[in-house]
Amino acid sequence: MKRTLIIIAVLLLGLALLAAEAKDEAIEALDAAKTQINKGDFAKARQEIDFALAKINEILAEDLLKFIPEGSNGFTLENKEAASLNMMGANNTAVGKYTKGDSSFDLTISVGGVLGQSGGLMGLASMFGGMAAAGKTVRVNGYTGTQEFEEDEASGTLTLKVGEQITVIVTGENIENADILQDLAELVELDKLEEAY
Repeated sequence: MKRTLIIIAVLLLGLALLAAEAKDEAIEALDAAKTQINKGDFAKARQEIDFALAKINEILAEDLLKFIPEGSNGFTLENKEAASLNMMGANNTAVGKYTKGDSSFDLTISVGGVLGQSGGLMGLASMFGGMAAAGKTVRVNGYTGTQEFEEDEASGTLTLKVGEQITVIVTGENIENADILQDLAELVELDKLEEAY
């Protein structure tokens, strides 16, 4: 137990140092952009601003990790990671990989960009008989989503729309029914996630 607490403390310290380094790099890039603007080199200023935005998105992506729940109710968290994609609008994503018995799950939280807004697109497609037509509409902790289950493949997907720019997706492999996806989604503090982003 003591060893586990020490490992957790070291990991948290490492994350804090990475965030501080990214913050410093963002500030330096913004200062460099200001210098380039004063020199009249707007192309270089734009590059510096783009770099600063990339660093800010890295910080935001790392911050999303706090919303990936630790294992509970038989779910074991195997790994969690964050990424920032700067394509089609800023998008920050955190992914947790879980197991429960012989089943495996991915819980993905996406904020911003096309991926973060995809929950709304999935719901819209479902309303008009599009790509999510095989699923059913569900509610998880007050948030609406679409749940699909492929009985032949023992797999399923739950997609929740949280606020304007957040999508939470739970996928499961080797599962008996889709309800277990909701069990994992209920571990996410969706209201706090919406409030934060």
